[in-house]
Amino acid sequence: MSSSRTPRRAAACSLLALAILALASMACGVIPFTSQPAAGYAYGSGAPLRVAVIDETGGDGAWSPAIDAAVARYGSASPYLRFQRDAAGANIVITMHRYNDGQPPEMVGYVFPAGAGGFTEVYDVDGAPCNYPPSPLPVNCSGEIANAEVYLNDIIPPGADIEARRQRLVLHEVGHALGLVRHAPDLDIAELTQRYGWPAQ
Repeated sequence: MSSSRTPRRAAACSLLALAILALASMACGVIPFTSQPAAGYAYGSGAPLRVAVIDETGGDGAWSPAIDAAVARYGSASPYLRFQRDAAGANIVITMHRYNDGQPPEMVGYVFPAGAGGFTEVYDVDGAPCNYPPSPLPVNCSGEIANAEVYLNDIIPPGADIEARRQRLVLHEVGHALGLVRHAPDLDIAELTQRYGWPAQ
């Protein structure tokens, strides 16, 4: 075999492997990626994914306990997730906001889902929105997640279990921020393990 064909074949095999990975990612309910799954994070490296969670819910602090509890649950569920409170050195920066349907947030590249308990916008390293179902817009990003904006709706009705419901909602939205598309409302590490190439636990 000529030496000029070997690099081409290697490049073709690499492209094929990435295409298969992207198809598998869509099948298992994660945002597909073309090169890296998160900013500065190499797929399959086994390094911890550094995730900054910035709580900007403010006000009466109603959402803060749920955010802290959800982050603690994700952090204890996988040795490959490292959460921090500031953006410095993070692969993904998640900013948490609160809103109500009367004053919906302005969304760049997304369709606002009125009446939803929460919503997450995910953006790649170039600032392109990574739309995911049920959005009618296409996934139009590299999949190299850099930032996510999580919006938590104050519409949640009061009740004895409101803290548990808030925590469940935050768990779900953090899953989207990390790249999950279709997933259960609870903690989901298996699909994250696939998306980032972590060793099975």
